[in-house]
Amino acid sequence: MNYLDEHIVSLKAKLMDQTTANNGGLQSIPAQNQESEQNGSMSEQNKLFHIQNEHLALEPRTILDGEIGFYIPKSFSPMPMEQAAMKYPSEHRPQDIYTSAEGTINISFNPTDSFLQVDELSEFVEQMADVLRSVQPIRNWLGSEMFINHSGLSIGRIRFIAAGIDGNLYNELLLFIQKGRVVIGSFSCLEAEHEAWLPVAEYWGQSLRVLTPSPYSANEKGMIPR
Repeated sequence: MNYLDEHIVSLKAKLMDQTTANNGGLQSIPAQNQESEQNGSMSEQNKLFHIQNEHLALEPRTILDGEIGFYIPKSFSPMPMEQAAMKYPSEHRPQDIYTSAEGTINISFNPTDSFLQVDELSEFVEQMADVLRSVQPIRNWLGSEMFINHSGLSIGRIRFIAAGIDGNLYNELLLFIQKGRVVIGSFSCLEAEHEAWLPVAEYWGQSLRVLTPSPYSANEKGMIPR
């Protein structure tokens, strides 16, 4: 077993939990980004999505003691421990889970115990994709890719539709490296609604960045990139 294979085996259980969330009803809300980003900046105008007759505002959040920042809908909140235990019934559940008010859309993060160099991430992502295809009830494989987001962070993206309890689920995994450690981010929603929510998922991935810790919260002073 080679070096990367050992990491794949150790992460298999985490991936299973990260991609098996319960789902419920979700109203159709075709989201549309109202402003485009330029040069990776994230001005106030760029953090608003129009949802039918309402507006979905995004706001900054941080994880890992303020070392990773990102934008998600302001209406999303940390999932209560009791709900997380039911939705991810395993010790490998994600460390940070944010959910919509209805509990039907989830964004989560799971820092792992695997350490890699940045140039190893692409091969690692492809091996992870192979694992997912072998263990998940895939309905539609949407592919994997590497990209560099607006903050210059190298990210591996894996997307697929899998069978869920009440219907097919859209899953998008983002794998990136923070202080040498692999972190797995996940976005999930019902397949029927995923096209409406793709702009939010895209903004979330593009907003991921490594931060310089600040004594102020991200909501008060904003995110300070390194």
